[in-house]
Amino acid sequence: MADAPAPGTYGQILPRHVILLISLAMIWGTSFLVIKIGVQYMPALPLTAIRLIAAALAMVIFAALTRTRYPRGSVAWAYCFVLAFFGNSLPFFLITWGVDGIASGRAAILMAVMPLATLLLAHFFTPGDRLKPQKLLGILLGFAGIVVLVGPAALKGLGGSLLHQLAVASGAVCYAISVIIVQRMPPAPLIGRAALMLVFAALQLAPIAFWLSGWTIPEFSFEGWWSPLYLGVLSTALATLILFKLLSEREASFVAFQNYLVPVFGVFWGALLLNEDVSLQAVAALALILSGIYVANRRRSE
Repeated sequence: MADAPAPGTYGQILPRHVILLISLAMIWGTSFLVIKIGVQYMPALPLTAIRLIAAALAMVIFAALTRTRYPRGSVAWAYCFVLAFFGNSLPFFLITWGVDGIASGRAAILMAVMPLATLLLAHFFTPGDRLKPQKLLGILLGFAGIVVLVGPAALKGLGGSLLHQLAVASGAVCYAISVIIVQRMPPAPLIGRAALMLVFAALQLAPIAFWLSGWTIPEFSFEGWWSPLYLGVLSTALATLILFKLLSEREASFVAFQNYLVPVFGVFWGALLLNEDVSLQAVAALALILSGIYVANRRRSE
């Protein structure tokens, strides 16, 4: 994997950057539907644990097939351990528990904290990714897109179910922290880094998840197990590779926009796979989010 660009040298956004960003949002956009199906057959925590175990196994096998070496040295391993905690195990636990007590629209708005938190953290911890008025305006346009998507009424309930809402918002902040950690990690092969991180994430969360669920493993069936396997292989393992690749070439504030695109693609996947209606709100939300990406990342003439 190529090293991250030198501070302040990210340069012009290329078509492949936009393709990677949209691909990431499209993959994560399916997660809402698959989780919705999966929890009908097994509790959320075992589903999450199996998801991480499947992701770790998939990446370890892929690393072996490609003969990719793993990160070396205690510093690199410490980074992978901390990244697993903030990028997978802790936010998975917080969001899984949090969304169980609040409406999905409210959760989408709370998850929109992630780009705002990323913008602020990147300003202080990522050289070359400073907080500029055009970036802030772009992020706010994206946030407006989320409000349009879920409807302003979702804002009215932000004072209730405080602990559940704090859990979801904290999960969003964890994701913001994780993208900063990725960009500050020592150089290492992309596949090996992703494999080690996912192994750490499975080791961190799976024991707790199975302990809280009484050490019961759901009965094996295609209907019950395809969802956590899909979430593990595609929504976690493949998405991690795309995320790492994108963060090796673009600043964190650009990558954070995928968090606005994910719920929009969730709506479109629902229309395609479940025959759900696509409202004008969804189209308007997508237009606002894309406008925000353009405004935040357009190059000013000298």
